[in-house]
Amino acid sequence: MEHDRRQDITNYLSSYITEHRKDLMESVLEQRTNFVTLVLEDIYQPHNASAVVRSADCFGIQDVHIIEGRNKYDVNPQVLRGSGKWVNVIKYSHAPNNTASCFAALKKQGFKIVGTTPHSDGTLLPKFMVNEPIALVFGTEETGLSEYAMEQVDEYLRIPMYGFTESYNLSVSAAMCLYQIMTNLHASDIDFKLCEEDKINLRLAWYRKVVRRSEALVNEYLLNERT
Repeated sequence: MEHDRRQDITNYLSSYITEHRKDLMESVLEQRTNFVTLVLEDIYQPHNASAVVRSADCFGIQDVHIIEGRNKYDVNPQVLRGSGKWVNVIKYSHAPNNTASCFAALKKQGFKIVGTTPHSDGTLLPKFMVNEPIALVFGTEETGLSEYAMEQVDEYLRIPMYGFTESYNLSVSAAMCLYQIMTNLHASDIDFKLCEEDKINLRLAWYRKVVRRSEALVNEYLLNERT
């Protein structure tokens, strides 16, 4: 859809949204990023995956990639609390190797693949510096990343631990990583926020989601425009 048409439809739908809600969406939109993205590999506990999606929204992450294998991703609405409406969830479920498919897509987009694991000599989280787009990969709750993922990631990231337990809960790990990384990015001079083109697309997508019967309204608008 060309720029002018998208803008016209956005302006039309805006008349069905309160000023307060539009201001809130604009405020959130200004903090959104696709410089950092999350990848969840074969997660089997829906509440954990949903909690990660919720954290992604809280930290301004727009995209979460779900790699399905033995386990399918099922939304837990009580945990999501509406955050799934604002975050893009991209699933990989039909390839012979869904992890390979996901990694190939991310690398094509210019992402550095960073595997989070407590079992390697990875960079400790407080010392982890982000100066290029990264995809943080989290593995299953019990066994972590698959052998394939461990071999294919570009770098390992490790959260410091000082107790007997081998690893943090998945959603806790994701939140800790996002807090550190996003705090560093906000304090840096790196241009990590959405470009104007992405803002235009996302604003329209959000307007479509919050306006009741938006598809019918848009179709009616386009029909009237042609007549």
